[in-house]
Amino acid sequence: MFSSLPSTMLSSIHNQWLCPACHLPLSQKDRTLGCDNQHQFDLAKQGYVNLHLVQHKKSKQPGDSPEMVTARRTFLSQGHYAPLAQCLSQIITLYQPNDALRLFDAGCGEGYYLSTLHDLIKNTYPNSAYCGIDIAKSAVAKAAKRLPQAHFAVASTFAIPLAECSQSVVIQIFAPSSESEIRRVLEDDGIWITVNPAPEHLYELKECVYDAPSRHEVDDDCPAGFEILDNQELYFAIDVQKHEDTRQALLQMTPFYWSISEAKRALLSEKLTTAHAHFHIKVLRKMAI
Repeated sequence: MFSSLPSTMLSSIHNQWLCPACHLPLSQKDRTLGCDNQHQFDLAKQGYVNLHLVQHKKSKQPGDSPEMVTARRTFLSQGHYAPLAQCLSQIITLYQPNDALRLFDAGCGEGYYLSTLHDLIKNTYPNSAYCGIDIAKSAVAKAAKRLPQAHFAVASTFAIPLAECSQSVVIQIFAPSSESEIRRVLEDDGIWITVNPAPEHLYELKECVYDAPSRHEVDDDCPAGFEILDNQELYFAIDVQKHEDTRQALLQMTPFYWSISEAKRALLSEKLTTAHAHFHIKVLRKMAI
């Protein structure tokens, strides 16, 4: 468990990482971040820092593959999930009235959502800070390049290298996490927004792949220490028939695409003519104890 810090220090370290080895604050000197216990981590040329310790990795290349990350960046950059980003911006402005915003993306991928939210809400929150983590190094490198004014790290959402009570809003989009870790880094009354697939999400794609496709189940549970403020679903069409690059990027975003033969890939691309996005969005508030 990461150590807590005095509340008087939080405003000055909201964009500062904690050491993943000993959980002390990291400070920057030149291109290196270090703690008082002499643990050091080099900043990559793109500006992010790798805080995912080797002994904590479950594979040589954790997270999505570089090919999947590139495909997702292509797909998202075309604006196909812009309605979701717009919805998230409206939720944040509704439940976060203060002009100072500390927004953390738990599982940021290549940075599309954090970057888009920054553009949508920066005038509403002039005193704001943005940070994100992901275990896929190739994704974090792209995120840091996309939004250089934010802070990004390669790290696990099950061991978030941020101080206790340091974030006002956490977004978590299609990413696993530890509920206790999210609660730890959120300030009292902080907002946690989760986005997961709803029953019809990309069902047409699943029909092309599986003989008996199943629909996603919606999780309405409320984690301990939180209250649910809102549950909503967002449903819209994706134009894949007119744009071959959109269809290919959508297919290449998914893990199974890379495990099937070239012949099956060609058949899959031919069969997929329509697609719909269907998201379940849950808004929670951290309750003070």
